[in-house]
Amino acid sequence: MKKVIAAASAALMLLIAGCRKEATLEMNFSDRYEGKEVELISFEDSVTVARATVTDGKARIVIDDSVKTPVLTLLTIDGRTRAYYIAEPGHAELRDSMRVASGTPYNDRFAKLMTRMDSVENLDDIQAYTDFAERLYNENTATPYGNYFGMEWIMYAEPERVDSLLTAHPDLRELRRARRFIEFARLRKATAPGRPYADFKGETASGATTSLSQYIKPGQYTLVDFWASWCPYCIKELPDLKSLYADLRDKGVEIVGVAVRDTTPDTQAAIQRHGLEWPVIFNTGRVPYDIYGFTGIPHHILIGPDGVIISRGESAQQMRQRLNDLLK
Repeated sequence: MKKVIAAASAALMLLIAGCRKEATLEMNFSDRYEGKEVELISFEDSVTVARATVTDGKARIVIDDSVKTPVLTLLTIDGRTRAYYIAEPGHAELRDSMRVASGTPYNDRFAKLMTRMDSVENLDDIQAYTDFAERLYNENTATPYGNYFGMEWIMYAEPERVDSLLTAHPDLRELRRARRFIEFARLRKATAPGRPYADFKGETASGATTSLSQYIKPGQYTLVDFWASWCPYCIKELPDLKSLYADLRDKGVEIVGVAVRDTTPDTQAAIQRHGLEWPVIFNTGRVPYDIYGFTGIPHHILIGPDGVIISRGESAQQMRQRLNDLLK
């Protein structure tokens, strides 16, 4: 009898194993990633889920039973996030040009929501983006990607709203990834409109030490543009800033560029390539992030003649309208 039970148990285990559907991800990459290691990192706790190496432009990952699925992961190469993948039973695919994997239910739904987020982001209205992120978070709290929208909300929301969000959703406070953004919200509160600007040091093109305070002068409005040569959104907005500068520089408006996470040669090359005429502070690293609490660039801060912050996070077009009103 024991042998019969053992045989039946073994058969049942084989049947379960045969029915279990693996979570697999097939990836295709361009030549620049050949030989690179692809790493999947859990979005919520930054734990490595799986690794693979790009060979002949391809990489394949199979998620084993030790990983509880579904789980949202960041696909990283050389420490930089390239795309997102929700590990769930089924076969998913990812091409180099895609932001989210496709082929399984959660990945396909997440990709559609990300496309909608992109369309709102393209409006260059930070409040509209924040409101939309809040809505998507509330609608998707039960999904593996719900906390992604919660993080987007925290990153850009008014600090007071962040406090209310965390009170209503205390689970977000426990996420390792959220702690950094919560701290950034505190920094944004300390440098919010109505507060004095915070000074920091950088360098001139020749390597001499300089600081933001050297460019903030009585009698002028100062638009501080945090940017980098590698940031496509920063470069895209330069024509609008150049137009604003040409129209308002003689009316008491100065622009100061602040190059973040960029090398001096790359910054200098971008200045020459795009014909920037305003002063630029070089080689500030991550210091401005850790003072002003912004999480992405370009980021703009408008400082009044009295050294008090007037606005922050607005687009070039929004600041043009604000300055026109101030200069009337």
